[in-house]
Amino acid sequence: MLNLCCDSLCQAHRYSLKKVTNAWELRKLKEILEINPKTEKVPDIFEYVDLGSVVGTDLIKHTKTLKESAPSRAQRLAKKGDVFYQTVRPYQKNNYLYELQYNNYIFSTGYAQLRPYSGVDSNFLLNCVQEEKFVTTVLNFCTGTSYPAINSKDLGRIMIKIPKGIEQQKIGTLFKRLDSLITLHQCRSNRLLNT
Repeated sequence: MLNLCCDSLCQAHRYSLKKVTNAWELRKLKEILEINPKTEKVPDIFEYVDLGSVVGTDLIKHTKTLKESAPSRAQRLAKKGDVFYQTVRPYQKNNYLYELQYNNYIFSTGYAQLRPYSGVDSNFLLNCVQEEKFVTTVLNFCTGTSYPAINSKDLGRIMIKIPKGIEQQKIGTLFKRLDSLITLHQCRSNRLLNT
């Protein structure tokens, strides 16, 4: 995903954006979203997404799984707009915004499921958790050396700067479009290199 947000944009447009970002609120994640909402009922057959299924911000694979033979970590039932944050080795930035219409995708508990409250834009949120500054803060809360991980309680304490509704939505949409454009050009470039 395009790794631009508040901080990196401010460097490029230091003066003009300084005024804008200073007006943003500093909020704890747990104040703007629900972390790991309760799963009502796991479907009997579902598409399982484990930690190896997301690369960058792309879902590259999922596995049709029967509930009776599913791994114990298969617990997070996705809902459109949820952001799945990789809590193990978060420096890899393998995080995903679920935008599919299906109600049968289950993610591993290796992801924290972030369900934004009303008025919080999922695209903006995804971009914020991809920022280097955010990841550095997360790593300060992590335990373990080989597989550093953060728990959901500590994740909820991390603060981000967030604008009001319409501004946030416009920024989120801009990043989504830029990301799509970059992906399109990367695909075209790869096709040209392979011909």
